[in-house]
Amino acid sequence: MTFKQIKYFQSLCKNLNLRACAKELNITQSALSLAIFELEKSLNTRLFDRKAKFLSLNEKGKVFLKQITPLILEFERIEKAMQDDQSYELSMKVSQNVGTYLLGSFLDQKAENIKLNLSLDNSQNIIKYVLNKEIDIGLIEGICKDKDIKKIKICDDELIVVSKNDLKKEFFIDELKDFKWISREQGSGAKEVFLNALPKDVKLNLVYELNSTAMIKELVKKGKFLAVLPKFSVKEELEAKSLFEVRLKNFKISRELCLIYHKNKEPSKKFINLCEFLKFCIQKDLV
Repeated sequence: MTFKQIKYFQSLCKNLNLRACAKELNITQSALSLAIFELEKSLNTRLFDRKAKFLSLNEKGKVFLKQITPLILEFERIEKAMQDDQSYELSMKVSQNVGTYLLGSFLDQKAENIKLNLSLDNSQNIIKYVLNKEIDIGLIEGICKDKDIKKIKICDDELIVVSKNDLKKEFFIDELKDFKWISREQGSGAKEVFLNALPKDVKLNLVYELNSTAMIKELVKKGKFLAVLPKFSVKEELEAKSLFEVRLKNFKISRELCLIYHKNKEPSKKFINLCEFLKFCIQKDLV
């Protein structure tokens, strides 16, 4: 589900005519139909009843519209607060997983008067950049306890173990220690959280450390490896059944996604609005 799909849905609810709605949105009718289809697919339910060329909002559609309306109003409030004549420049580093999989809506909707110097890195390096005041803001996965850094929590996130094959049964984590494992490199937030969550007597057979989630996924698909990755980063693979979640007994790995900045930074109104906007976009992309 994307924010654009939600906006298209709200627009279609107003006139219930695909052709008229597409014209109003300045997109093709087929693009609008596809967006609504993908939205319904992600929700696993129909939102409209269709009879010939006529649409009507069904009960689930009415409930969904009621739920999203305050979210859209909040989004528009933040967006309006960001739209002024004053240009604004910001240097920002984000973790590789977040930058690859969760920034689409934010970058698509970001105000044009904001110049964003954006790059990817692992969480530990981002913390160092913030501490050295080399960047304005960072977005990390996992742990940051430094007293010189202020945090804005975006959301909780889940890490899961994935495999090429559906292993069917549930496992205790120590039953997987003899499998071949691939992980992210030292400094990765996901790796740090996972290793800290392991019982002290469990030592995994770690054969590769890689700095690319995409590369890890491809290796897992081709070989007899296990890997622990953010659930949002393997959403498409789980749906396509090219990867499978390995179900674990009494072992759940969660961590926070956080915006971080130096405690001595005086956040301007523009800075605060941008943080709110980024937080809102990522939360919607995680739905």
